Amino acid sequence: MKYISLLGEKNTIIRRAILAALTVLTFTFQNTDGLFPSPFGISAFLLIPLTICVCMFEREFAGVFYGLLAGAMLDAFSAQTLIFNSLFFTVIGFAAGSLITYLMRNNLLCATIFVSVATFVYATLIFFFYYATKESISPVYVYFRYFFTSAVYTILLTPLYYFLVRFISKELK
Repeated sequence: MKYISLLGEKNTIIRRAILAALTVLTFTFQNTDGLFPSPFGISAFLLIPLTICVCMFEREFAGVFYGLLAGAMLDAFSAQTLIFNSLFFTVIGFAAGSLITYLMRNNLLCATIFVSVATFVYATLIFFFYYATKESISPVYVYFRYFFTSAVYTILLTPLYYFLVRFISKELK
């Protein structure tokens, strides 16, 4: 591929810097209470649709690094074990970029499918690793009340990120 020759172009550097800044801004919105609406105590996993949409337009090589950036930021400020988020986001970044490069088309439907699968897998893994083993009222109630609804809330935000990243990518191509 011609990745090395594209890295030095001015528009490529500006586009990737803007997307990295958007990732940091989204991380801030996701992890600061009160900056993003949380109806009924349900918070969205904002970095999942952003990471997937960025990786769909930047492809697999840059997708690994954007996924690693998003996951490392989450791991750095998480009270849970390290490396889970970094590994998960790196894998979904590479998968989204690779599937768009070699197998699928880059459109909103594919983005919604990627985000749906990734969000439900992420919510389920987080639930099983950190909450299902604790004694609580009812694990099924907790899963559907918080994790399932957070996943649905995240999926509803996919078009916003898709069209924003598409606009940035087309303007600075």
